[in-house]
Amino acid sequence: MSDPILKLVDIGKAYGPVDAAKDINLHVAEGEFVTFLGPSGSGKTTTLMMVAGFTQPTEGGIELKGKPLDPIPVWKRDIGMVFQHYALFPHMSVAQNVAFPLEMRGVPKPERRKRVEEAMELVGLAGFGTRLPKELSGGQQQRVALARAMVFKPQLLLMDEPLGALDKKLREHMQLEIMHLHKNMGTTVLYVTHDQEEALVMSDRIAVFQNGRIEQIGSPRALYEAPETKFVADFIGETNFIAGQVESANGGTARVRGMVGQLARDLRDGTAAVLAVRPERLHVQAGDSPGDDNMLSGTVKELIYLGQSRKAIITLEDGTEVVALEQAAQAEATALEPGAAATLSFRSEDARILADV
Repeated sequence: MSDPILKLVDIGKAYGPVDAAKDINLHVAEGEFVTFLGPSGSGKTTTLMMVAGFTQPTEGGIELKGKPLDPIPVWKRDIGMVFQHYALFPHMSVAQNVAFPLEMRGVPKPERRKRVEEAMELVGLAGFGTRLPKELSGGQQQRVALARAMVFKPQLLLMDEPLGALDKKLREHMQLEIMHLHKNMGTTVLYVTHDQEEALVMSDRIAVFQNGRIEQIGSPRALYEAPETKFVADFIGETNFIAGQVESANGGTARVRGMVGQLARDLRDGTAAVLAVRPERLHVQAGDSPGDDNMLSGTVKELIYLGQSRKAIITLEDGTEVVALEQAAQAEATALEPGAAATLSFRSEDARILADV
């Protein structure tokens, strides 16, 4: 990446003996949408707060446009911030809330008025300027928060689980709205969420956090199709794991319990491993397996109707349960029944062999 707008170099935050974040290295390109994804306590919000300036790193450095951020106070960092709970001033009108960052920066009134109107129109709230926050819906309040964060045209926009308080349908609608705003404005965005689907939908790249560190970073497709660790495969989407040991590793492929998959990292023969395969990559047939490579025999435990698709939960001969996802037309043709024998098969290029840690 040439001339990234944001650099995080070996940053960390310790609270006594506990590392909330450790060895965080990340370069973000101008105009890029990067999401920090991970479970609660994984370090993603701590890292975002260090970039914002609300938390001071105990090690490492952060640069914005080639300049160290450490000595710059929060209000001078040219960074916009959107919080989960909006943080709107309840006694101010919508227009006053949006204008507040401009007022703090000494922008003259005529210019303030113009930029507030532009920001309100951009988020679809033209004509709402005289209302109070309590007179708006949750989605509208979130748009006000977005307008306020963007009105002074920051170099960087930080968003800390901004859709967490919204219901599922409104979340999905706001995801698309934020995506469109990002494309229209070209602002660089760091976005925090624990919602895997949200991250996959919105991001150019995703940094997956675990135990205060970045476990893997890449495009949504790369993380979903080619996870490098068991944690990433398990956290993003649904994955079946079949445990065993690495057998006959050869270049980029290896075997686990006789099944061939793609080696995520260089693992030696005999290493404890799992073969990971997504439910939608499994092909299900009624009846017993002939015993070929990448074919498994089992018994149908349960069938779950999902409308456009169906989940088949299959118990393998060793007791391992795996899930296959079939589209409706395929499910009708398969004609599985609970308690009946079933065969699962998959392509070696659709399976990943990962260290079992």
